[in-house]
Amino acid sequence: MTIHETLRRLRQASDLTQEQVAGQIGLTRQALSSYESGRTRPDIETLMALAEIYGTDLEGLLYGSEKQQKALRRIKAAAGITFGLLSLLTLVSSILLWCSNRFFPLSEGQLSAEELAVLETRMRLNSLWELTDSTLLTVSLLAFLLLLILLVRHPGVIPRKQKLLYAGGLAAALLVLPLPFGLTDPLFPPINYLFTPMLAVGRLAVFLALDLILEHFLKGKK
Repeated sequence: MTIHETLRRLRQASDLTQEQVAGQIGLTRQALSSYESGRTRPDIETLMALAEIYGTDLEGLLYGSEKQQKALRRIKAAAGITFGLLSLLTLVSSILLWCSNRFFPLSEGQLSAEELAVLETRMRLNSLWELTDSTLLTVSLLAFLLLLILLVRHPGVIPRKQKLLYAGGLAAALLVLPLPFGLTDPLFPPINYLFTPMLAVGRLAVFLALDLILEHFLKGKK
């Protein structure tokens, strides 16, 4: 990571605007923007002032902390796996329920041998659907807890804006993926498809709120 990328990331992680940082060290916003874009390089006195504002040392500012870089990679990897896995489970759950209702509907009255075979297939699909739904809830709980632990152990590594964008993207994926199936299901209303994803999104909101509160608390102790 280059010095201008480090300067920009540290400022964003500190939830400070360019105007706020420039005002604290007696620069113009344009000068700080030039440093962060790589057009110009700050002198040593400016770097020391920036390091103090961002709560790091000169080496960390120039080269980036190796510990922070490793933490950043771990958090991004965990977030990417969480996004992919929860999206996949949501999609598989929706497909199982939709196929069960579309291709293996229940029949009324006494069932023939062929209808019993259909019923047996439907029951298998429903069992798989319920298993996938429960797995989605379990994985969401464990994954969000892991992300929270990583973020609390390394406060400020991920800017708040990126956290909000990630949470919004994941919530949108979990709620949008089941909709085509719910809207075309011949038996069940869309809520049957959205109920479990909504629970997962609710957990996401709780863990995000906890992270933002803990981040604010930890920053206040510095």
